[in-house]
Amino acid sequence: MTANKETSAVKLPFEAGEHLITWQVPDRKGNYIGIPGLLTVEQGKYPYGILYGDMPIEWVSEGATGVASFPQRHAFDALTGRLSSGAFVSLMNGELSYSFAGQGRAVGAFAALSLDEFDISEHRKYSSIELQIEGLESVAGIAPISRVKMPMKAGDEPVWTATVDKDAKFIWRAAESSMTFSYDYTVRALDGYEFRMAFGPVLRLTSDVPLTVADWWLDWVRPLRQLVSLLTGGPREVRYLLAVVNDAAPRSHRDQVFGWDITHLPVNSTRASVEKIHSAVSLTNDKLSLLDLLHAWQAQVVSRHPLFETYGTMTTTVDQHPRSQFLLLLQALEGSYGFENRAKHEADREKYAAKREGVIERAQELLEEHDLAFVDKNLRKEAQQGLDSALADLLKRLPKEVSDELAKSALIQIVRKEHVGKGTLPIQAALTRARNALSHGSGSFDANDLHVVADILERAVRSEAVRLLGAPVAAQERAARKAER
Repeated sequence: MTANKETSAVKLPFEAGEHLITWQVPDRKGNYIGIPGLLTVEQGKYPYGILYGDMPIEWVSEGATGVASFPQRHAFDALTGRLSSGAFVSLMNGELSYSFAGQGRAVGAFAALSLDEFDISEHRKYSSIELQIEGLESVAGIAPISRVKMPMKAGDEPVWTATVDKDAKFIWRAAESSMTFSYDYTVRALDGYEFRMAFGPVLRLTSDVPLTVADWWLDWVRPLRQLVSLLTGGPREVRYLLAVVNDAAPRSHRDQVFGWDITHLPVNSTRASVEKIHSAVSLTNDKLSLLDLLHAWQAQVVSRHPLFETYGTMTTTVDQHPRSQFLLLLQALEGSYGFENRAKHEADREKYAAKREGVIERAQELLEEHDLAFVDKNLRKEAQQGLDSALADLLKRLPKEVSDELAKSALIQIVRKEHVGKGTLPIQAALTRARNALSHGSGSFDANDLHVVADILERAVRSEAVRLLGAPVAAQERAARKAER
């Protein structure tokens, strides 16, 4: 008995897995020879190929007793081939290696499968891409069905209807690029026993200047994945990526890009999945443009803002140890505060330098040379820019429940209990002491206690990032608050 295959809103041109192929391999004379083999494109692996046959080996001496050294490695920009199905592939930015004369292996950063033959000499450029990232529906904040109608009582006509919301679509434009969010759908209607509609989110990006796969990935897809992960509070996957030369071509005739971080498992939207993911931003309610948010993210990265440099890669990281997570989040907050207050810090630095110089001059009249040297060595050279100030400034902006959560945490209570001064140690001072103890190796804390505080700090960092991207205060507060489960 065969189970019914789930109706999918998005059908991709090619399937992941293993494909028979003939590779076009450069020889030592500037020509190309066909080498049979395999191409494997799978989730969680770099695309790679196996080659069998008479390889273009570099021989130390040729002839019946030819000698060659192995392994032989050759970097390539693109290695092309044709699948047994008739499709074509370009394996990009990789290395071709020969372990012995009759077998080779090629590994690339990306592979593009296409119905059109690739140019061997250069990378294909694309005017636009289409992709799906987990969590896009939650960020969009709009459903694809505007209303449904069904029989409510006996005697009503047994008809069920669903009206597709034509306004469940966003189009954003900027200088040389545009972005469209919409839902694609499919209908399973020619079945006397079942009627079903399935919807899936689709994002399309267009550039006036065509880009290679690597440029699209590095400049657009990767930061977009990090942005969506930030907004939704968890690492989100790229479900598929199609590259488009001709916008009029149907999806089945677009190039499909394979890479380590692309699952090729497009998903249908469901209320359960949307409600499970709590986005800090609702593009619909907050009147925001995802393209503007992405441009803001890119601008922060270009300016080398410490929060985005430190936290950017953390957004898509899974299972990070609480100790390193705790330290990196505090580093991101401290760096962000320093970056945002550069002018004030520079003025403080100049003021402190002048005061220090005066103190040293006066000390020269009072102290012996060895005492003066000790003071000069141990008196700070620059004004202190402590984590205390950064955290105090941040906690004033965050909802009060964030401070309450921190105060109730076991970590803060342990540090406060060890405090020998007067009064209750402020939260920012307790966090700073915990950071210093971990950084200097002078103390340690239970991993679970660190995990609890790291979770709170991550929400604080998310709130800061959302603020720096230009989202309203309501979105900042949603990012900071603990999601209700």
